[in-house]
Amino acid sequence: MPFLQKSYESLDTLAEAIGQAIRAPITIENRHHQLLAYSTHPDSTDPARIATIIGRRVPETVIEDLWESGMLQHVIDSDDPVVIPARLAVGLGERAAVVIKQHDDVLGYIWSLARPTPFSEQELTVLKEGASIAKKLLMTIAMHERRIDAELERFLLDVLATPALSPTNQQRLNELAPIAVASRLTVIDCLQPITPQFAERLFYVLATQQSIEVVLQAIDGQQLLVWHYMKTELAEEETMLLDWAERFETLLQDKFPEANPTLGISRRFFESETLYHAAEEARRVTSLRRKFPLELVNARTFEQIGIYQLVPDLARRINLRLETHPTLERLKAYDQTHQTELVTTLEWYFYFDGNVKQVAAHLHIHPNTVLYRVRRIEELTQITRASLPERATIYLAIKADQYR
Repeated sequence: MPFLQKSYESLDTLAEAIGQAIRAPITIENRHHQLLAYSTHPDSTDPARIATIIGRRVPETVIEDLWESGMLQHVIDSDDPVVIPARLAVGLGERAAVVIKQHDDVLGYIWSLARPTPFSEQELTVLKEGASIAKKLLMTIAMHERRIDAELERFLLDVLATPALSPTNQQRLNELAPIAVASRLTVIDCLQPITPQFAERLFYVLATQQSIEVVLQAIDGQQLLVWHYMKTELAEEETMLLDWAERFETLLQDKFPEANPTLGISRRFFESETLYHAAEEARRVTSLRRKFPLELVNARTFEQIGIYQLVPDLARRINLRLETHPTLERLKAYDQTHQTELVTTLEWYFYFDGNVKQVAAHLHIHPNTVLYRVRRIEELTQITRASLPERATIYLAIKADQYR
């Protein structure tokens, strides 16, 4: 027999009705764990519920813990409510949860805090009925949100298509953009096309990131472009950004290993007119990180890639025969004639700042072989007498030749 009415005018009244029927506090969330409605609750509740109500979304640490434990996936895969044991490390008491779905499309969740007594079959049935009723309300909300998201995605791609902003686009960006906030443009570059299903999963993970505020986002081929800013003071922006970027990239790579998502982040900007150039910077970071995975393994921002910023431009000049370096050309010619690897040895000799043991370990050769090659390079070029700017130029030329 049904325990609830067939329909409710709002999610708030539905949450209250479910809470009264099973005598437990209820929360209803959307698919990104943003709070939509909650029932009244007694004074005794747990930290996770309090933080969710105050912040209007489930804390990031709770979501990550539920994903890592497999509990959230279990809820999504199940047609019936799932009882989740307490996760005290993240402030989560025992709960029952049920997913709200339209076919395989997740619309949201209903969560019920446990009482001293276990949930009865009748109470779990009430939760399942509640999910069925909530589906109608959430479908309307989801359709509206997706129409807005699709329109904003097209708008961002239009803005990033050209350096010149139309007056109409400029006006709209000014309406969307926070004033005097240090923004960034982040590119999440994947090794496979971002299908609608994959995009939904990426958007979900992005939406759970509570360190950043997303202004606009869009899919462009194999890349997710995200205009965002850090929720912190300007003085702490860079430190917080680097910490977030490391955690976020690790999370993405753990969840989507086949796509190997790689982050590239622009320099910070305060004016929306620079969005196009910010996207170019972020894309340059991902391109260089793909080409030089060892050298730039921890370089996620444009500032962190250092002199590698110059590599694509130098590679283009080399390709157009506008730029050559006689030292590098001499070593390349010697390698080709004698079947040696002097250029490679010099490259890693520079990279490891002359540490012969590190060079040998990287190239899987004996340190004496490295010393022999360095002496031969010195005989051909007198490279050890070159100044730091000269050595940097040669190193750049090597990397540009590889990039090309």
